[in-house]
Amino acid sequence: MTTGDGSFGYAQARVQARLGQRVSAADLQRARGARELSAYLQHVRSTGLARRVARVAPGMDVHEVERRLRDEWRATVEEVAWWLPAPWRPATLWLRWLPYLPALQKLARGGRAAAWTREDGVLARIIAAEPGRRAGVLGGTALEPLQAAVAAHGEVGQAWLAHWRALWPADAEARSGLDRLVGDVIDATTVLAELGPEAHSEETLARLDRRLLRALRRHPLSPVAAVAFLGLEALDQLELRGAVVARVALAGKAP
Repeated sequence: MTTGDGSFGYAQARVQARLGQRVSAADLQRARGARELSAYLQHVRSTGLARRVARVAPGMDVHEVERRLRDEWRATVEEVAWWLPAPWRPATLWLRWLPYLPALQKLARGGRAAAWTREDGVLARIIAAEPGRRAGVLGGTALEPLQAAVAAHGEVGQAWLAHWRALWPADAEARSGLDRLVGDVIDATTVLAELGPEAHSEETLARLDRRLLRALRRHPLSPVAAVAFLGLEALDQLELRGAVVARVALAGKAP
């Protein structure tokens, strides 16, 4: 089970250690009670989420906060990829680009680029090109597998998923487990889309959290465990992002 420096055994040990540090519901509830960002960050920095906000500080604008959270997500994915055997690293590293899919989908549909994309290290070069040439700029970059979808005004998320599956090594058991994870995530995102942005989504996210934990425990010596762990990290980041952005926006409206 060992290839290169990583192994599924090592990955499992690291995942279990991180799960032991995961923020508790009680800690999250206490942090949510903080109205100002400085107080919220003080609470969070006493939990397992501390590393996620190490580079976030009061006074930053929303775009800077979100950029730093995206950077932290990429760093987390890269760290987990190196826990794994080499054949599974490309598929794991492809998860780095998930936060960029909504912006790329908007471009694919001819929408106007959001202001933050012009200063983003990943998207700035693409946005700087003329709208008709943006898909071409993807060529030769890490996002090249999405080039055809952007050029054809297609579904970027589906192109991302197709390429991710193409990166999976020929391991029938692992591929089956990952397919089940994909189904769980699609089910949850479909429900959230149907509920709408103003709806109460905690129950749906909590159900997905439980499914990811179950998958992690059912496939301990498998890439499924690492991907499920990254899914849990993504849910924690979703909570963190919402809380931080809301408090930054509130501070901006203060008299």
